[in-house]
Amino acid sequence: MVVPGVALLRPAEALFERTLEGFSDHQRARRLSKDTVRQRVRIARQVRAFADAYPWEPSWNRALFDRWSAMLAEQVATSTMRGYQADLGSYLSYLNDPAYEWPELCRELFGTFNAFVVRDLSVVRHAQEYIGRPNGNRPLTRPEIKLLFGGIEPEIQRLRAAGHKGALTAARDLALLTALYGWGLRRREGARLETHDWRRQVKLAEFGDFAALAVRWGKPSAGQPPRRRMVISVWPWAVQTIKVYMESIRPLFYLDREDDGVMFPTERGEMISERAVNQRFQHWRDLADLPDHLCPHCLRHTYVTRLIESGYDAQFVTDQVGHSHAATTAIYTAVSSDFKNLKVREHLDAAEEAVLRRAFALAEAEAEMNDDFSDPAASDRHRGRWRRT
Repeated sequence: MVVPGVALLRPAEALFERTLEGFSDHQRARRLSKDTVRQRVRIARQVRAFADAYPWEPSWNRALFDRWSAMLAEQVATSTMRGYQADLGSYLSYLNDPAYEWPELCRELFGTFNAFVVRDLSVVRHAQEYIGRPNGNRPLTRPEIKLLFGGIEPEIQRLRAAGHKGALTAARDLALLTALYGWGLRRREGARLETHDWRRQVKLAEFGDFAALAVRWGKPSAGQPPRRRMVISVWPWAVQTIKVYMESIRPLFYLDREDDGVMFPTERGEMISERAVNQRFQHWRDLADLPDHLCPHCLRHTYVTRLIESGYDAQFVTDQVGHSHAATTAIYTAVSSDFKNLKVREHLDAAEEAVLRRAFALAEAEAEMNDDFSDPAASDRHRGRWRRT
């Protein structure tokens, strides 16, 4: 970038772009995804435009960071704001690293370099596991589930009677939402399913080919490939819905082309995208007149809650949804009031039963006693038995 004896046309802009290229290489060397790297570069550009100055200039200071963060606080959620601050921190840490010689080069070209380190500033603290909106990503109640899924089948029949091509898409959506809810999948996990991901299980022969689901696109750790897990089928109604879709609905997408194995294809012959999953869920959510803050991830929360309410072991639930820690699964759980009342009732009934057992045992012991006070020797024996009892 800097050649001796050659003057740069726009040295500040050229150097800034070079830092972003180096930062991208630095991030990709850690095996971070292209989307993550692109997002962090975007944040660095955003702050540069917001400051109308380059990172080595004096205007990049604590006041700038506070103004930028205040702007974010009015536009995005707390978790998103914290992520943006971390993205900026990654870029600044790279820029301030002496091993990459950017401080020295900036002083040579511009005579200044501002050591602006985000860890010394006021950032959003991550003091608890969940920092999202209270009404976001919550489990759906049982009436809401009935409204959501109960409204799809009549709409399919209406579109089919009218000869509308949307009937096929609606039938696919029913299977897609069933997969998200019935197996606790994330959006990407569901969108990227393929037909060969279904497995048989010897001990679940009644589920046939759909006794388990191999999830290949689980949420990865930083710099790692997608996590894989095996999800065991637990609900017969979900298995039946997927079976009908595979046998009667999905083949209609491949009448004029070769089957590519995609589980949920579009009418254009492509794999459904995560954005399309959001859009289709919003369509059925609005049709059921459900709150507009609900999203497809709520079905995953609902899956966890229903398993807990059904009495499944907590570690089994954690393994099913692919969490590394049980504490994360606990965030997803929000059992209903009816379930809590049932558990309290069971506890009270068990305590009452224990009291009655003790009372009956005492009554039987008293009945066995024969208090014949006419015989002093017998009376003494009975008093001994009473003390032992």
